Amino acid sequence: MEADQRVAEYKKKHDEMFDSVSGLNKRIDELEEHKIHLLEKLKSMGDRGGLDYIVKTQKLDLIKAKELENPVKVDMEYDP
Repeated sequence: MEADQRVAEYKKKHDEMFDSVSGLNKRIDELEEHKIHLLEKLKSMGDRGGLDYIVKTQKLDLIKAKELENPVKVDMEYDP
């Protein structure tokens, strides 16, 4: 019985950590998209300090927003 409780506790902790990491990854993706939008806006204002140089050297023009084709699926079945 104690083992079952520990397994349930660890499953709960795993789920909480997974949800937290998933949330952080989504936020990172949002920030990357926002960064690209701001860089595009700066580029449209013209060359006022070597922005094209920065974009080219950092390869920022190649960055695309992430699209998850196969999101991670977690099987919560425990088979001892």
